[in-house]
Amino acid sequence: MGISIKTERLILRQFVLEDVAALHRICHQPHILKWMPDWACTINKRKEWIKWVDKQYEQATKETARVMLAVTLESTGELIGMVGIGNKEEVENEIEIAYFMSDEFCHQGYMGEAVDALVDWTFKTLDLDYLMAIVELDNHPSQKVIEKCCFTKVDRRMILNSGDTEEKPFYYYRRYNPMAD
Repeated sequence: MGISIKTERLILRQFVLEDVAALHRICHQPHILKWMPDWACTINKRKEWIKWVDKQYEQATKETARVMLAVTLESTGELIGMVGIGNKEEVENEIEIAYFMSDEFCHQGYMGEAVDALVDWTFKTLDLDYLMAIVELDNHPSQKVIEKCCFTKVDRRMILNSGDTEEKPFYYYRRYNPMAD
């Protein structure tokens, strides 16, 4: 598939092994682990994840999607975050959009730019009817991103999220594909 999506300020591209150190550093920032505790792992596990996700790009379909993209600055190539889609087992296997950004690049509009670009690519390439997102009730920055990207809050659900030990409430959002039947 060779995924590379260019926006005004970013390039979203497939992860490569050379990303492991930067990705590992970003994933261990406290604000990321607070919301995504399952991203804590060793650098060797991170390398294995990059190898695993590399095999998933070619297999992405409307029913089974695993597309995790490096968010990089177009001007420098620096890795600043991740945006991806994937089946969310905890939510009836619906396809979820998830994302995170290094703390030094937050609040600059990069995440919204990346989310919008991946949503557009996903709707065109995989012809999905909709994407969903779940956001913890007190994760206001993520709520702001997802709402700016035209996701609509549908309801509130109790979910046992990956990396957690007990169910907790999440806002459940959807964005529908305007080109879907």
